[in-house]
Amino acid sequence: MYRNLLLLLSFLSASIFSFGQNGTIKGVVVDDMTGETIIGVNIMYAPGKGAISDVNGEFEFNLPYGDYELTFSYVGYDQFVQAVKLNKDEIFLKVKLENTTLKEVEIVADVAKSRETPVAFSTIKPAKLDEELASQDIPMVLNSTPGVYATQQGGGDGDARINIRGFNQRNIAVMLDGIPVNDMENGWVYWSNWFGLDMVTRSIQVQRGLGASKLALPSVGGTMNIITKGIESKKGMKIKQEIGNDGFMRTSIGITTGRMKGGWGVTFAGSYKQGDGWVDQTWTRGGFLYLKVDKKLGDHLISFSAMGAPQEHGQRSYKKPITMYDTDYADKIGMDPATDYITG
Repeated sequence: MYRNLLLLLSFLSASIFSFGQNGTIKGVVVDDMTGETIIGVNIMYAPGKGAISDVNGEFEFNLPYGDYELTFSYVGYDQFVQAVKLNKDEIFLKVKLENTTLKEVEIVADVAKSRETPVAFSTIKPAKLDEELASQDIPMVLNSTPGVYATQQGGGDGDARINIRGFNQRNIAVMLDGIPVNDMENGWVYWSNWFGLDMVTRSIQVQRGLGASKLALPSVGGTMNIITKGIESKKGMKIKQEIGNDGFMRTSIGITTGRMKGGWGVTFAGSYKQGDGWVDQTWTRGGFLYLKVDKKLGDHLISFSAMGAPQEHGQRSYKKPITMYDTDYADKIGMDPATDYITG
């Protein structure tokens, strides 16, 4: 009996010793690619319990025997979880953390979306065009847009120029439905070619700074994208007659069919204008035609656009009448001070 009692006490003592025994989990954390140690890695073995790697990238835990999950996390690296069964005095780990690979940001749209595209932009709706544009060149309606300055310059037809954040028109991408219309040589845009486009404009978006266009354009200053009505628009027709001073007259029409049977859609705009101009030699006479045909094929949209602007107009003269310099000399050489100009 004493022998059995002694065996029982010995067994209990061994069990208590076994359950209360501690071991050590130690190791080092390194970069998977370079092999360099990483300082300050957050290492957790239980909720709210853990430590960080030291200046040598090393760590050490003294824990009771058992099963643990060590979680390693550090800014710029993927989180790593290592299961450990502690059943001996010491366990050594060499943990390799992999760099977090960020996916490239792809901007594949010409139109920025609120809270989605990281671009500062403003959108002009048709209502504002109807209220403020009148017979001006299209950029003039953008003067109330932050960061944008537009001017009619000399007052000639199509002479308008636009500046965004201080960059002139050579450094601003102007697009029509995502198609660049800047002059290929000097980057200018001749707005007399687009004077009737407002009849079928759905919106004008101005992106300040580098924009969301996927095309190689001179858009350091910004991007101006004119979006026309198409198959997604409601069926409608608009006719406008404008009469102004100095013999100005403009007649315009815009037609949108919306989506027709078979997934077709047609958008048309036409305009004719003439006038003497309020500045000397800035007369104008010309027309504008725009046609867009859309075809919806499943999830795809095929769009065909054609445009033209046959015109002739004067340019503000850089010459000065001789009488601006010397009336007596003009009389002496037989020139009419009222009409004759110095050339050369």
